[in-house]
Amino acid sequence: MERDGAPLSVPPLRILPDPLVARCIYSGKCYMIPLNQCMSFSDLYEDVFRTFQFLPSDVIELQYSVPGCEACFLRSERDFQMLFCGARIHNLECVDISVLKIGGSCSNTYSVDSRSEVVDEDDYLGEAFRIEVHKSYLSDEWSSYIHHVGEKFHGAAELREKLRKYAIAVGFEFVFLRNDLDRIHAICSNVGTEGCDWHLRAHSSANGCLYITELNNIHTCKGVVRTQKHKLLGSKVVKTCIAADVSYNLTLKPREIMSKFKSTYGFDISYKVALKAKQSAKEAIYGSDADSFSKLSWYKEAVLESNPGSSFVLEVDPSTNRFHRLFVAYGGCIEGFQFCLPVLYVDGTFGKSIYKGQILAATGRNGNQGFYPLAICICDSETETNWTFFFNHLKSLLEPQGRVITFISDRGTGLLSAFDKVFAGHPHLFCYKHLVANLAGKYRGKGNSVMIEEVKKKFFKVAYSSTEKEYRFNLRLLRQEGGAEIIDPFLAEIPVEHWCRAFYTGGRYGIMANGIAESFNSWISLERLMPVYCMLDQTRIKQMEQIGKRRDEAQRWTTELTPKMEERLKVQMEKSRRFSVHYSSPGVYEVRSEWSYVVNISEHSCSCVKWQINCFPCPHGLAAIQAASENVYDYIDKYFRVDMFKKSYSSPIRPITNVDMSSSESGTDFMLPPLAKRPPGRPRVKRFKSIGETEKKLIRCGRCGKMGTHNKKSCTEPLVQ
Repeated sequence: MERDGAPLSVPPLRILPDPLVARCIYSGKCYMIPLNQCMSFSDLYEDVFRTFQFLPSDVIELQYSVPGCEACFLRSERDFQMLFCGARIHNLECVDISVLKIGGSCSNTYSVDSRSEVVDEDDYLGEAFRIEVHKSYLSDEWSSYIHHVGEKFHGAAELREKLRKYAIAVGFEFVFLRNDLDRIHAICSNVGTEGCDWHLRAHSSANGCLYITELNNIHTCKGVVRTQKHKLLGSKVVKTCIAADVSYNLTLKPREIMSKFKSTYGFDISYKVALKAKQSAKEAIYGSDADSFSKLSWYKEAVLESNPGSSFVLEVDPSTNRFHRLFVAYGGCIEGFQFCLPVLYVDGTFGKSIYKGQILAATGRNGNQGFYPLAICICDSETETNWTFFFNHLKSLLEPQGRVITFISDRGTGLLSAFDKVFAGHPHLFCYKHLVANLAGKYRGKGNSVMIEEVKKKFFKVAYSSTEKEYRFNLRLLRQEGGAEIIDPFLAEIPVEHWCRAFYTGGRYGIMANGIAESFNSWISLERLMPVYCMLDQTRIKQMEQIGKRRDEAQRWTTELTPKMEERLKVQMEKSRRFSVHYSSPGVYEVRSEWSYVVNISEHSCSCVKWQINCFPCPHGLAAIQAASENVYDYIDKYFRVDMFKKSYSSPIRPITNVDMSSSESGTDFMLPPLAKRPPGRPRVKRFKSIGETEKKLIRCGRCGKMGTHNKKSCTEPLVQ
């Protein structure tokens, strides 16, 4: 063709390739759409938005998959062009596009006027009548877990887990026709009633992974909708969702799991499912309670090899090969204890695993008034035999140090007789708080709460008496308040030198209660829930970290005494300013204010007895020391000094590696757990408190006007007319 004598140029004919077919999938529904490069990303996005009838406030995201990449984002024109490039490289004629709703409202009501204008009713309703904005849940991504043939899974367990979550998110149920490690075949549960053709087949390959070989992801049955409850939402699914929470907090309650699962995943689960899921998650993290005992032989070898100087005794019943008891003390703790105060708190607490048992512990006290774990024993119960076993091995650790140790206990079952056998002649103090609780139990049904509280106060004064005269005076008041028929038999069973300050001749460092032992029991409260091997290992890690942190902390101290004792010295020095001091003879002074006291600084004694009891100078003693122009630090016990504190934490607990556990000979030893009969009722994790430990709230009676635990209806007090 020519125009005005010039040849007319005709552009070459552009041949478009065959259109690419996209299969868009959302909530189990699917529709097909042809794609070509004349389209834009916005055209595809609007088509998907309109076809699946999303609301204007909804936000969706598109993802497609090609071999080698299971989820490619489709968010821009560039991503849209890369989709064609990927299809051309892999010679694909069809691409699966997953549609994910990631925000917006889920069920707002809209009205349409005559001009087909969509109006959001919430814009005109009051706040109380508006539907809340849709919240995103962690379960929203479950609907994208199953989407195309060739999808890869690392084992049958992963495929089963993701298939369950996918069915829960989409809102259907399925059954397995075949469920093996190398082959899985699942169909919709409505195949028999409604003829639904949804099905999935997966086969394993040489690399051990499973691949989806056949998938019809379209449901033809009714009722495919996501609900708040689902039959497949059992403990297996919930366990995978709460495993991290359980690992951080073993005390998590089933009610808390139910509430958190609802707010995080948007589904309702039952109490039974929550409880079973927690137990399964705990077992998956820490192993089973029964299998844990078989690891103790390896753990013993690992401790003795990595921590020289440690003591680890493991006893097994030779006839049944069942665990009997064990004793463990780490070398770093044994070495450091000789620089701590010469006192040991011994106490027993119960384990919280399914095999229960008792944990006997010996806990020391450092120069900064903190607890110092020394040794523990795991046994079946607090008996004289088990306490004797514990004390015998404890004695083998203490004797080489050559110190006289003062023991503090609560007079537990079997403890007293075992102590007298092993540590005969050693000082033994009784916790006055446990004594007063035992005394209060004598008044069960014999007195009101007001009288019992007065008896407690009077007993405290008797226990804290500093001299024999003060003891006799306070004892007389106690007998008058509580009655001699109860007080006298009770005190006759307890040697007075074990609980009253006036009769104890050794250095007790002001200790009256077994609080340090209770602190240790509370410190390992979480570990007591674990199987025995994990409990020992986690307790060791806590001790190791505690030693390291306290060692580093002490390096920053610049005082001569530990911080708490330095502060105590400042308070005592301030109190000593009010006293006048009068010299008598070398080292002997009379210190006066309202009262007069005799102080002998050479013998570290004062007539108030507090210097001898607390092993720390009282204000009267400090006043005399300053009057003698002496250095007050020379009269303070050596265990309160920073250099002794540093020495107590200079020996670390060495870390342990378990990479060779499976190849070790002891790692394959099989040990049966102890025989344990499950008690009736719900398992308890807290002990019953005695009558003396429970404090009832006092109220004023409306009839007699007295303070007590009775009210107007239950009042039996006689009224004077």
